[in-house]
Amino acid sequence: MPLSRFITSLACAVVALIAPLPVQASNADKDLYGDINDSWERFGAVYGRVVEHYYQDVDHEQIMRSAIDGLLRDLDPYSQFFDAEGLRQLLQDTSGKFAGLGITVGLKDHYPVIIAPIENTPASRAGLLPGDLIVGIEGRDTFDLGLEQIVNRLRGEPESTVHITISRRGVENDWDVAITRELITIRSVAASGQLSPGVGYVSMRQTRFSEDTSEEVAQAIRLLREDGIHSLILDLRGNPGGLLSQATEVADLFLEKGAPIVSVRERDHDRAEIKISQRSPLFGDLPLIVLIDGGSASAAEIVAGALQDNDRALLVGTRSFGKGSVQTIFDLRDLGQAALKLTTALYYTPSGRSIHRQSLTVPPGALLQVPAGDYDLPAGLLLGLILRSPDSETAVERLQARFELEEDEARLILSTPLDAFIGEAADRQLTAESSTDTVIYRTRRGRTVFGQGGISPDVTVTDSTPPMIVQQMHRQRVFFDFVADYVGRDADRETATAAVDVQMLEAFRRFLPQSQLAHARQQDGYDELEQLRRLAQDSGWNGSVVQALDSLQVAMDRRREYLNFPEAALPYIREGLLRELDLRLHGREASLLSGLQYDHQVQEALQLFENPARYQELLLAGVDD
Repeated sequence: MPLSRFITSLACAVVALIAPLPVQASNADKDLYGDINDSWERFGAVYGRVVEHYYQDVDHEQIMRSAIDGLLRDLDPYSQFFDAEGLRQLLQDTSGKFAGLGITVGLKDHYPVIIAPIENTPASRAGLLPGDLIVGIEGRDTFDLGLEQIVNRLRGEPESTVHITISRRGVENDWDVAITRELITIRSVAASGQLSPGVGYVSMRQTRFSEDTSEEVAQAIRLLREDGIHSLILDLRGNPGGLLSQATEVADLFLEKGAPIVSVRERDHDRAEIKISQRSPLFGDLPLIVLIDGGSASAAEIVAGALQDNDRALLVGTRSFGKGSVQTIFDLRDLGQAALKLTTALYYTPSGRSIHRQSLTVPPGALLQVPAGDYDLPAGLLLGLILRSPDSETAVERLQARFELEEDEARLILSTPLDAFIGEAADRQLTAESSTDTVIYRTRRGRTVFGQGGISPDVTVTDSTPPMIVQQMHRQRVFFDFVADYVGRDADRETATAAVDVQMLEAFRRFLPQSQLAHARQQDGYDELEQLRRLAQDSGWNGSVVQALDSLQVAMDRRREYLNFPEAALPYIREGLLRELDLRLHGREASLLSGLQYDHQVQEALQLFENPARYQELLLAGVDD
């Protein structure tokens, strides 16, 4: 196709996207189309010179993809072009379903390891356990395969069969398992139960709002009410959002019919779509506390903001993320399996607050980029987000929510020197944000709430930050590796109890020198020592320096046999061991619930329910009778 026709066809495609939008004609619109034509002429001139004069042949598809990605990146982090594979992943995220075995996998000893099977899936029914190594898939060894390759080989069409080879500690021989793939539903309710007599807990922590979320939440609360609960904690921490329709339906469960939930405002602020509660609440009488933090975003913020502005719930935790923009999916069917996700509006709470935090918008022309997944992200924005994070785990949650990354991709970003800044400027940044948070809004009963993006809790409780060595243990998966070995054999599992006693702590101390954490620390030291040796040799240092380096190596070898932790780390270590032990013995939900006894934000919510007068005082603060 001649270049002129190619450019014309692209221009027509852009006009086709814009024309169907319900915008009334005006002189400004005519100028807009004139600007489009001028811009395409400039682009065509540059593109033509590249095609004709660049020193080697160019990949036209790659150039156009780069141009599209650059265009969208300068708009905001959420506008994105999807090819066929990206579109498949997008549909999977919004539906909450994929075809596979129902396991979470990581890497251990160069092999894929099962972190946890999802309950009532082919993997759990086949008897697979946390800590099992998948040493073969369809007869092919999995040694040193990347996680993406492993996941691609395990997933497939529903009703198809995959043959895997399992290795388990304490079992002499590996064995083969044939598992039929099924459509796996990723549940929005990660856990539910009673935390104390009469106080129910429903966790949507680090899940998503997908097609069945509201029904899952409703069913979990129904079962808790049958067990006699009189109060409820809804945990939205670390939830990056999802479908707007499900956010409004979850709010519907608690708000009276006709109550405003959220308004959606497009570029013309005179036009706003207001979402209101469509039915009488199923659980309108339950005293309610919602937990939020810096990882609560989008749909999670809509629910939290609606319940706060309608004086229906108390919010406990820390300020939410501030992702209040609306993305619309445009089907680019003329280009085959492709779609455009474009930011088209902003969310506002019932009191008129914008959920979107403008300070997190990417400045156009940001130069320094950090690779993350398939994209390069602005380093300045990443560093700003990390600086506001009190610890590594919070930083991971925020990176996932902000940029829709997988956990491994978020942790890879933190493996750069950026993680050295975590927590150092958190207090200063939060203080600066609070000082500019001066726009006052009123809830339905007249309570004062503030704007400037994100949702501020009614009761601010920052969770405790584990000592650095414990953070490193989590990052290196030390607790998981220890429990997988400690309760590895079937006989161990049958006799083990979910308790961290003195015997287990002593075994954990003995395990640490052989752990991945000790290996990583030791390797860092040996690498630095080797650099010193090369420097000594190149510089001709005398023999006494070489002897000193030899003595240092001996000391390091001895240190390898001993890795201690401070007494202050002991409660966090008990928590890490208990959660992994419950995961091994009782499953994912039990593991999530067991860690709540150490959770400061959950414990604050429980204390509020134990003091109804204090709960009502906060819920009606500033309201004139």
